[in-house]
Amino acid sequence: MTKRIFITGIVQGVGFRPCSKKVADEMQLSGTVKNLGAGAEIVIKCDNRVTEDFLCRLVSLLPKEAKFNSIDITDCEEFKGVGFSIIESGTDDRFLPEIIPDIATCDKCITELENKSDRRHLHPFISCSACGPRYSIINKLPYDRANTLMDKFPLCTKCRDEYSTPDDRRLHAQTIACKDCGPKLMWRGENEKLNPLKAAINSIKNGGVVAVKDIGGYHFVCLADDNSAIENLRNLKLREQKPFAIMFEDLKQIKKYININETEAELLTSSARPIVLIEKQAAVFNNASKGSRFVGAMLPSNPVQYLLVKELGPLIMTSGNISGEPIITENNQMLEIYDNSPYLSGVLYHDRDIITSLDDSIYYVLDGTSHIVRRGRGVAPESIPLNLRDKTIFAAGSDLKACLGFYKNGKAVLSQHFGDLEDDGCAEVYKNSAKHISNLFGFSPDITVSDMHPAYFSSKLSEELYDKKSLKVQHHHAHIASVMAEHNLNSILGFALDGTGYGENGEVWGGEVLYCEGKNYRRIAHLKTVKMCGGDELSKNASESLACYMIAGNMQIPEDIMSKEDAEIVEAAIENNINCVMSSSCGRLFDAVCALLGFGKYNYFEGQCAVSLENAANTAINKGTLAYPLSLQYNKDELDTVKLICDISEAKENGADPYALALGFHVALADGLTQIAKQQNVMKIALSGGTFNNRILTRLLKEKLSAEGFKVYMNEKVPSGDGGIALGQLFIAGKE
Repeated sequence: MTKRIFITGIVQGVGFRPCSKKVADEMQLSGTVKNLGAGAEIVIKCDNRVTEDFLCRLVSLLPKEAKFNSIDITDCEEFKGVGFSIIESGTDDRFLPEIIPDIATCDKCITELENKSDRRHLHPFISCSACGPRYSIINKLPYDRANTLMDKFPLCTKCRDEYSTPDDRRLHAQTIACKDCGPKLMWRGENEKLNPLKAAINSIKNGGVVAVKDIGGYHFVCLADDNSAIENLRNLKLREQKPFAIMFEDLKQIKKYININETEAELLTSSARPIVLIEKQAAVFNNASKGSRFVGAMLPSNPVQYLLVKELGPLIMTSGNISGEPIITENNQMLEIYDNSPYLSGVLYHDRDIITSLDDSIYYVLDGTSHIVRRGRGVAPESIPLNLRDKTIFAAGSDLKACLGFYKNGKAVLSQHFGDLEDDGCAEVYKNSAKHISNLFGFSPDITVSDMHPAYFSSKLSEELYDKKSLKVQHHHAHIASVMAEHNLNSILGFALDGTGYGENGEVWGGEVLYCEGKNYRRIAHLKTVKMCGGDELSKNASESLACYMIAGNMQIPEDIMSKEDAEIVEAAIENNINCVMSSSCGRLFDAVCALLGFGKYNYFEGQCAVSLENAANTAINKGTLAYPLSLQYNKDELDTVKLICDISEAKENGADPYALALGFHVALADGLTQIAKQQNVMKIALSGGTFNNRILTRLLKEKLSAEGFKVYMNEKVPSGDGGIALGQLFIAGKE
């Protein structure tokens, strides 16, 4: 009797075939295993009982990254061979493939890396069947060496023996290589006669900023406590204010500086090796974090990073790009920067190309639950199950924090983060990635869907890519639909809070309460609509947002907020409707309150003033300061944010503590939203939009809603910000 076992899921690129062979050999069974399209096929000579025993043993020994979605067992033609072997891959289009993300270097490889007697001692590209680059180097499926960028590195005799030896843990490890046959490290900078890694270490140790080519692109690297190096890094990246992530050697080293909980530790040590935003308990790495109360902590994901941080201690490890541009992957481009910049001390690079550029993924933990802020290396292109109609759909996502998506055969496949599409480089990477993902997965969309904003680059790129007129979806509807998609919900009351989104009435929305059911939505309530002027500058200039609120409330704009001349210009623009929009943006409300209380008047990076206001509220909490009593009145379908600004201004003039007012603002907003929820006959609530990266507001609102008996849902697998828009668009289009 011969059985055919077809398994779908994450079974390619994770050592599944070698594991199958090991179990079959131990049981002295004959047959074959091969990659087959979206899964793996095992043909094995045995009866039903032995088949069950074989699968039980296989499951118990699976590599940790492997995951079964389905197992199909059928009788087949008798296998007449002897022994069990791994055979050439085939194709099968019945199921959508699962492509494994890049996997951090495993513990066994680290042990070999440090072992002076091992032939891969200090080999900067060490990997095995259980770890190493995957998505970043794959050209096409199935996942075989010939279909990856490792194909350009012919195996030496020793590696070829390991690749074909049944008991070797590098059996059919597609990224297998060694110092003799693998990629090579190179160095541009001082001491070019030294070993490249040693030269880079010396440069960083001496206060330099070094560009390091990793799996998904370049990083800029310097000592985390070297103020001069950090200043050079900020000049290099044109990033004056934004915090930098810090890489540590291991959890033990992290715990010397910051306290971490169990969920944070699990994220940090997961195969994705993401950045985890962890709240500081003491003043550490202040120049790197630039006033943030969080440290973006991470652990090494590849051998080069491990060797650097082990030698040098905590390092700033930030994306190798100029602010606003895509991460750099090409050696020539980075070498050109080195040749022309006084701030870059050297380039540590290699000769393996990168097909898919990948920024680091970012997470945070709230009340024991992990939430993703950015999908990148180690996460993309993991699929999300969706139960939608039998169509192939392309979702263009949003222009900011762009991320595109496809749906087919019950799964949504989302790309990595691209950045902002107004940058030509980001737009080009977006287009190339859409084509690459289409080819990898065999996507040919029947439907395309995009944001309803008439000027969005993503919408235009969608139509350019597929020559189809897109279904248009309202931005905040997509935010709430992304939560519905994650949690398999058909109807919900959603709070969508963010900086901006194009509303169906042509106004700027951003503080929305929506009732969503299936593909449809209804706008229940919103933050008060205020006339604002300033165009694109408005999202940066918090003082201007505050001035617009004050004009709406018939208040005098004080000169500590804006000069008399500038105030007159704003007043004239609003009176004459010059470059004005009607806005219900929650982001602009946070900006206005931040400027009013003196915690920041300008966003040098997105959301800076909102973060500063949250930090001020957190200071009040830590000091035991009570929230100043404020209320956000609900009139008809609006929360009266103008009156709230007036009340805060009056309290400030009367000497109220600005930190207590910052906390009081958060409490008032949570109270106001809860008041709306209590007036609706819907007990399931979704929270989405970039504002919900604010942990204080989110926790307050969840607590208040839960106390009233509501069930609260949030994004976990996609960002609550615009990086989750594509999933919501897929959900809505799939319900059409």
